[in-house]
Amino acid sequence: MAGIDGKWAIDVVTLAGSRRYDLTLTAVGTALTGTAVGDTGPIAIRDGSIAGDTASFRVDFVAPLPLSLRFVLKVVGDRLVGTAQAGPYPATNVVGVRMP
Repeated sequence: MAGIDGKWAIDVVTLAGSRRYDLTLTAVGTALTGTAVGDTGPIAIRDGSIAGDTASFRVDFVAPLPLSLRFVLKVVGDRLVGTAQAGPYPATNVVGVRMP
């Protein structure tokens, strides 16, 4: 997926409000690696992959609650759009912009 490499500021919209994360992403072939930095510090992304124009990965949080978020994102110019889903709960919207 051309264009996903780099730093991104994303907002995950939840029922409890919007959460900001700074992502650093690197694609190599169909594999995606990187980190997500939020209130609890840096967390390595897991199970990152790219299929066509769609990137997906998981972020496993340990605080304030153990929670795994599954992201599915697309690059649209200098924006990221997509969803994040925690377990059986409905997916929430994700929007982001490329950071300098």
